[in-house]
Amino acid sequence: MATDPNTQHLSEAADSSVTNAGPQGPVSAAPLPLPGEPGSSEAAPASSPARPTRADLVRIAIFGIPYAAFFLVGVPTWLFPKSWSLTAINLAVDTVFLIIVLALFSREFFPAFTYLRTHPFLKILLLFGLWIPVVIVQAATRIALYGLNPPIPENQQAVINAIFDGGTGLVFCFFVAIGVPMVEEIFYRHILIGKFSVYAPTWLVASISAALFAYMHCHQWQDFFSYLPITIVLTLVYVFSGKSVAYSLLFHALNNTIMVGLIFAILGALQNA
Repeated sequence: MATDPNTQHLSEAADSSVTNAGPQGPVSAAPLPLPGEPGSSEAAPASSPARPTRADLVRIAIFGIPYAAFFLVGVPTWLFPKSWSLTAINLAVDTVFLIIVLALFSREFFPAFTYLRTHPFLKILLLFGLWIPVVIVQAATRIALYGLNPPIPENQQAVINAIFDGGTGLVFCFFVAIGVPMVEEIFYRHILIGKFSVYAPTWLVASISAALFAYMHCHQWQDFFSYLPITIVLTLVYVFSGKSVAYSLLFHALNNTIMVGLIFAILGALQNA
């Protein structure tokens, strides 16, 4: 029986849209397979629609504008009681942003963990394998910039100060390990790269994201270059996992958790010496 060509084209288009669509919309990039994986890798986590909807832009504005303002201008400490310590203020700000992220982006964030459905142990092991050379390069960069006795980075100094700030400080350390990476990955990777890569090439928005992330951690100009190694790897982990914000979060949280753990261990050893 003869088939109407127009009907055939419509059928093929429908099949194509079903094949390429995920729960959150069309996937913008497919993850590269790990060694040993078949060439037809699993679909990328459906965390980024092809083009942000109006609702997406509203959510991005609600979270992104105040977040960018706080970290470009600084935390307005005058908004908080004078009796509050800097640790308590940072904890309050981090808590607010984490609540906003969970409220606005959880439906996109948690499905991104489907990237770990295949070869989860290999993928997690890869993160550890990436972390070791990153730390070595980062330490070498700081020595090259500051000399053999580089100063303690201010974000690590904030953790050290928080440890001596009682229970509030311990909660703050937990946020540094888990909560802060979640907030930062949503902004710098999921939004700046995942959402905005439909307006510009991925390499361009990824470069802008990496530069802003390194700048956000700067307290001296040398800090920018010392943070570039981990910034670049975080960006590559996100892009080459098919833009899985969950996978970049795991690497970010791994780095921060080890950093906080080492600070606790070193301070404990010094106190017992």
